[in-house]
Formats: sequence, structure tokens, C-alpha cells
Amino acid sequence: MKILQINGYESPGRRFHGLSITQILKKYGIESKHLVWAKDTQDPEVLTFEGIIPRKINQILQLIENQASLQSILYRNVPKIITMPAFQEADLIHLHIIHSGYFSISDLSMITDLKPTIWTLHDPWAMTGRCIYPMGCLGWRKDCGICPDLNTPFAMKKDNSRFLFNYKRMAYEKANFDIIIASKWMKDMVYSSPMFNDKEIKIYHLPFGVDLEFFSSNFTVSARKRFNISEDKIVISFRSEDTHFKGYQYIMEALEKLETTKSICLLTVGRHNTLERFRGKFDIIELGWTNDDILLRDVLSACDIFLMPSVAEAFGVMAIEAMACSKPVIVFDGDNSLPDVTFAPDVGIAVPMRDSHALSNAIKHLIDNPKERLDRGNKGREIAELHYSQDLHIKNLVSIYKETLNK
Repeated sequence: MKILQINGYESPGRRFHGLSITQILKKYGIESKHLVWAKDTQDPEVLTFEGIIPRKINQILQLIENQASLQSILYRNVPKIITMPAFQEADLIHLHIIHSGYFSISDLSMITDLKPTIWTLHDPWAMTGRCIYPMGCLGWRKDCGICPDLNTPFAMKKDNSRFLFNYKRMAYEKANFDIIIASKWMKDMVYSSPMFNDKEIKIYHLPFGVDLEFFSSNFTVSARKRFNISEDKIVISFRSEDTHFKGYQYIMEALEKLETTKSICLLTVGRHNTLERFRGKFDIIELGWTNDDILLRDVLSACDIFLMPSVAEAFGVMAIEAMACSKPVIVFDGDNSLPDVTFAPDVGIAVPMRDSHALSNAIKHLIDNPKERLDRGNKGREIAELHYSQDLHIKNLVSIYKETLNK
């Protein structure tokens, strides 16, 4: 079986758009190739769009879309995709992130008319007029049109959300595809969306998986040595990413409120030089952004507490990776997937949405209760083994591929 995976990016997100399991799929008789807009390695199994002129044209069209408050309408890359040998040889097309500025949603039917197609929705964009996450707005349940905040990604100059909502709906009516979602939260959104009401779409709930040998507590000692962290330190880790969705400001507020006599180390990946205010109060190790899986694994292995208080999250792969490393995870409750994904309150700790005081209290509680840290970490590992193993994910994915081909 030959699969062509179509995605916006290569290395970013490789652990959840299928690139990291390419070699394992071969054991199941599946040859998986990736076609990406932004290629950043020399991997021969990852294809991209060749030529300077198509990219220049794409840049111009992207500028026009931004000025006209449009999204994923003007790009002309799908006609090129369907002429590529990798597309023509594929038995099935697996779409991932197609809303990163290279794919016109109206061309979706060009792909689905030619090949069986399945689409993993990595966020709710496919169900909204313009935004990646609706952030509590319920307009997507009807037809959008009165957008409460045009500055959230993807930002727009004027409110074209109703036009874009209806444009997507018409594009879906002409296309034939099935859907994969990773979380119950996303599943509930899909069933609540009018986008797919009139279509016979199979919706598969397939949680992401992690390599349980790679992500494990076996690397805790070596990871702390790598970062020169002494045994007496309580290590708090998180992504230092100041976006609309990741809850970074609430981590900063919670850490400002945190009072403890314990020796604390903040260990982060993401942006540099964001923790200067805490120098003198905590030890600081900022590693910057990386696509190095071993470095990311070691960050999770070295920590005692992992923070992921996203205000919007379709799944949260780093949360289950931390659980696989036997680390307790603190998340925000409310309108996102993480309480369910982390099995809060029994395993993860969920505090009220955007409540930095509650977040600080939860951090302090785990600092002061090492046995609970250990117990929650061990339970997290058990949950990862039961629900989030890479082997289980791949077996279920292969079954979905076979079912889609045999329809």
C-alpha cells in the first residue's frame, strides 16, 4: 500500500503528522511518502514543490489573501500535486495541515475525485470561518459572521468569516473524504459542526502515540547530568512559547506568585531570554526551539513537574510524552482537550482556565508533596502504556487505511 501524506511542514510536528513512523509503517507493508510545502532536511522520502517561480507566485497570492482577508482560496498548487508521480502512484492520500498558505480548499475535490482521501484535523480550523481555535466563540456551530476577535490566528483586516465558512462548506460538499481526530474534544466539535451534517463522513477517533521505549523514566538520571542539574533541585519544565494558545502568560504569572523554600530550576524549550525576571529566584535553563527529539525527551525526563496550561489545545502530544516519562502534568480545565487527554483529576491536575493563582497553588502542591508527584507520574506512565503507545496508534492507523481503501 502506498500513502502520500500532504502537510505544510516537515520537521515541526513530525511526531504527530506521521513522519516519525515512516519506517515502522514499512513493517506493515505501507510505503509512506510526505509532500510538504516547507522542507528542511535532505530526507529522500519527503518531497516538496520544486522551482523558484511557483514559490514566488505563492508569496504574491499569500499577500493578496492577507490584504483581502481571505484564506486558502487563491493558491494554485493542487493542480501541480495531482501530476506528481508520488500522487499518481499513491493508493491513498492522507491530508494533515493544509491551511498554512499553500492549499486552496476549493481544490480539495480535485484530490478526492482521484484518490481515496483521509484528513487528520490537527485543530478546529476546518470547522470555523477563519480561526484556528474559536476560543469560546460558538459562531462555528452555525455559520460564523460576527467574529469577536479578528486578531487571533489567522488574523484578518475585516470580518470575512461567514463568507469563508460558507466557502469551506461548499468545498466539502463537492469532496469525498473521511476524518481522523485525536481527542474526544475534537470529536465533539466535529459532531457539533454543520460543515459535515449533509455528508456521509466516517469519523475516526485515533489518539496520537508515543514510543514508550524512547519516552520513559529510564533517562531521568542521564538527562539531569546532561543539563548539570543537581539531585536536590525541583525541575519545572514547559514550552516557552508566547502564542495565543499555549497559556504562557499564565505560567509567568503563576511563577511570579510561587513562594517556596525549595530550590527550583526552570527548564524550557522554545523562545530564549523570556525568564530574566526570575533570575535570582530560580535557576534558569533555556534551550531555545529545537526539532531534536532526544533533547525534547531529555527535557521531559529531567523535570519533576511539566506545565501545559494551554487555553486551546486539540490534543497535546507533549503532555502524553511527559506522562510516558512518568512526570505529573498540570493543565487548564475547560474548553480544550487536555483534561481528558491527561485523565484529570486522577492522573493530570486540571486547574480553572486562565487562573494563574490556582496554577501557582497546584505547582506548589506538587513541590511540597513528592509522593504525589511520584504517584501521578507512575499513573501517567500506566495511562500512556494503555492508551498512547505508538504500536497501538500505528495498528489502528493501518486499520483505518485498509478500511478507507476497501470502501
